[in-house]
Amino acid sequence: MRWLEFPVGRDAAPWRTVATERTVLAAVHTMASAGHVLDAVELLEQDSRIQVVFTHAPDLFSGGVREHLRAAGAVEIPWEQAVHTAFDLVVAADSAGVHRLRGPWLAIAHGVMNNKLAPPALGGPATELVTGLGSPWLTWYGRLLPAVLAVSHREVLPVLAHQCPQALPVAAVVGDLCLDRLSQSRPHQAAYRRALGVDDGRRLVAISSTWGPRSLLGRSPTALFDLIADLPADGFAVAMAIHPAAWHGHGRRQMLAWLASQRRAGLRLVDPASWRGLVAAADVVIGDHGSATIYAAAAGVPVLRAGPLPPDTAPGSPAQALATIAPAVRPDRPLAAQLREAVGGFDPSRYATVAAGVTSQPGQAGRLLREQMYRLLRLPGPAAGCAVAPVGPAVLVGEEGGRR
Repeated sequence: MRWLEFPVGRDAAPWRTVATERTVLAAVHTMASAGHVLDAVELLEQDSRIQVVFTHAPDLFSGGVREHLRAAGAVEIPWEQAVHTAFDLVVAADSAGVHRLRGPWLAIAHGVMNNKLAPPALGGPATELVTGLGSPWLTWYGRLLPAVLAVSHREVLPVLAHQCPQALPVAAVVGDLCLDRLSQSRPHQAAYRRALGVDDGRRLVAISSTWGPRSLLGRSPTALFDLIADLPADGFAVAMAIHPAAWHGHGRRQMLAWLASQRRAGLRLVDPASWRGLVAAADVVIGDHGSATIYAAAAGVPVLRAGPLPPDTAPGSPAQALATIAPAVRPDRPLAAQLREAVGGFDPSRYATVAAGVTSQPGQAGRLLREQMYRLLRLPGPAAGCAVAPVGPAVLVGEEGGRR
């Protein structure tokens, strides 16, 4: 990929149609973080003083990023150009290679924070570091990397003080923008259902699997799929979202092959990038310990748990809270009865403790995050308020390599 001489670079100014004053780099490492990075920079993109450019940052789970940025219409510059260019702000949800970038880094989360313990390879067998909140992610040879660490909850601060105390002065409690957007979307459930072709009276069942051997898919869920196959087709429609690390890591073609029999039985697969649209549409979610299941519960969607919590779940985390509240799928009972029980008479306040564990600033993330970005950019913020947009609709995966 060749270096771009416009809209960034030493001699780019004469070629710009809009005379921007600041340049922001959005560094996207994985498809799991892509939506969160886009959420953040969308708070800036309408400002004609600001040019946002993107780069595909290095990561083990990098599959799908370049295609996603191209589909989004983003200006992408090569990683090697990014590390040799000065920026007024860097937005990234992962830390790999960020020490090479030149510009103040706004570190954001790419899922529910304070939720998962790091593997021994990173944290050591006895340290029990919470992923994303320790020195392995926030420092480079003792140098603090983020200019601002955006955290979702005030309860993250004591964890940070214990694991990486030098990052505490740059931590800002801004809330969770993903949850705020989902909460704005749920009142429009009917429109999200229509996008999936479920505009009749059937219940829409969303299945969510994270990645790894302890995920719903990783545990070979034959029993669950057998229960789903027995659901009456005139009463239920079923759609599944798979974590992008699994979808792009194993490959789209392979995933379609592995799930071919389930798809013939009526299972719909949703493009992983549009999982939030599926949550917004769902009447009930069957999910494992991944962030998507937690976000669904926090947004007020009935949840059935599929599988136990893994041992690397952080104590006191939203995942642990959900495990104590949400009923588990029982293979010894018809699934239709379990789904009707989960939906019938459901009270969203049932998951109030889960939502309270995800964010301590409900509905405020857009405003608070934008304030931090404009402070780092050294620009006065817009006078207009900061309305949070609903999420986009879910996109069904087609048969022959496209989408439908």
